[in-house]
Amino acid sequence: MKIKYFWLLVIIAGAILMILGSAVGSQFYTKLLEQLILAGFIGPGFIPFVTSIMVILGYIALYGGYSVLVAVFLILIKWNRVGKLIITIATGFGILGLIIYGVSWAVGYFGIALNPTWQTILDNVHSIFTFDSSMALAGTAIVVIGKFLFKRAEKGEEKVEEIEEIESSSDNAGSKFCPECGASLPAKANFCNKCGKNFD
Repeated sequence: MKIKYFWLLVIIAGAILMILGSAVGSQFYTKLLEQLILAGFIGPGFIPFVTSIMVILGYIALYGGYSVLVAVFLILIKWNRVGKLIITIATGFGILGLIIYGVSWAVGYFGIALNPTWQTILDNVHSIFTFDSSMALAGTAIVVIGKFLFKRAEKGEEKVEEIEEIESSSDNAGSKFCPECGASLPAKANFCNKCGKNFD
């Protein structure tokens, strides 16, 4: 079994943990969109476009582990880029949740005074994340690590294939073809061992 398929199995295991731990982020993208609009970061002309994107992201995040399983299927049928993108979106909620928790903790611990707008955004976004299940976080972490190592294994296999291709082309460079029957022969051959043509 190729090593990259092992990492796909790891990703599947992480996805199952995400499903069992109810790792979903359905509200996050909606709430984030609301906060960005309220803060004036998105102009009225861009709201429909950004809303459409947020809806798509929301559905991928909503189905968390199920989205990851769909992504693995897409990778298996050679839709690697789409599959990896879906994994990134599906796990992004959990990773972002950890970042938000870290920022909130740092702001509170070090007594950092934020602009009231930013403080409101941080408080509202922080309230969206509820990690009651350590299984959900563990699953998210396993999927992220599995995706990273799958990508490395894939690159390693591509390098091996390139080296094999170069070696096979260099082997062909040390050969010649019989002008009579076209058989492939060693470069130093004096006659064709297929049709008997003499090269002298």
